Amino acid sequence: MHEHLESLAPVAPENEAAAVTAAKLFTEYLRACRHEQFAMSLLPPGRFLMPGALANSPALTFAPLDLPTGGTPPAGSLWAMMRRRYESYKDIVVRPFFRDHFARLDRQIVLVDALAAFNAGPEALRDLEGALEGILDCFNTGRRTLLSMMFRPRIDRILFAATKAGHLHHLSHDRLEAILRRMVERAASRAEFAGATTDVVALAAVRATREASAQHHGETLPSIIGTPMKGEVAGKETLDGESEVATFPGDLPASPDALFSEGTFKGSGSAHPGEADYRFLRFRPPRLDATQGEPALPHIRLDRALQFLIGDKLQ
Repeated sequence: MHEHLESLAPVAPENEAAAVTAAKLFTEYLRACRHEQFAMSLLPPGRFLMPGALANSPALTFAPLDLPTGGTPPAGSLWAMMRRRYESYKDIVVRPFFRDHFARLDRQIVLVDALAAFNAGPEALRDLEGALEGILDCFNTGRRTLLSMMFRPRIDRILFAATKAGHLHHLSHDRLEAILRRMVERAASRAEFAGATTDVVALAAVRATREASAQHHGETLPSIIGTPMKGEVAGKETLDGESEVATFPGDLPASPDALFSEGTFKGSGSAHPGEADYRFLRFRPPRLDATQGEPALPHIRLDRALQFLIGDKLQ
């Protein structure tokens, strides 16, 4: 990506082939940043990773350029072409999204994959913290009034939810909540100052594991049992996606602040995978027994999330 970027002259005549190549490399770069080794969260423009019907359209055929400070793009230049397409992206994707979706919301749940950031390391955790703060800047938060309900709804309740709680033993759920609370502290304070109510929960819409105790060198460890996704690695073994395993996912720290200091723990993004301090496996949904009628999917704290978000509307 960087080599190709250095080869592009922003003031050169616009070139469709160069734009297509740059956009392709830029997309590959964003995908690499999202890989579990790095687990970056701040990866705009988002539709490059989920193009949908816009795949290969001019609105997604642009990329960053190494531009001089100040100045304006010459007419007919590659610089002008990229700027024009970026503005089209905002007109076609960004503004309609805010107008048609965010503008009508009065309750919001923000799903946070904190475990992926733990796997990747401190850099990913700090990047996630910044992403959450940026997300709140997009919301029109505040206490609802009659006028706001009629003309411009405000988000008066925001729930930050740490997902995949079932990938941890329940003894760590409160610690996961405390860590997420620390990550959204600044953003939540601003929302509350505007009149919104916020809360934090560790949940799993579908619980993928069950709990057990395992003996290791005479010590009883709180463990979980489930079927990891195909390709997950435990120790030196690559798992097949069919077999159940019992694993001790490790203990989250009691003090959230310790995680945000420099060099506090090793992740897969900065160390050999075997040296990472955390390795939370990804699990498949549980196998359900349908012999006794329609099975119910197990969950963790989903009821608490619903109570916070819509409980008052059902009273």
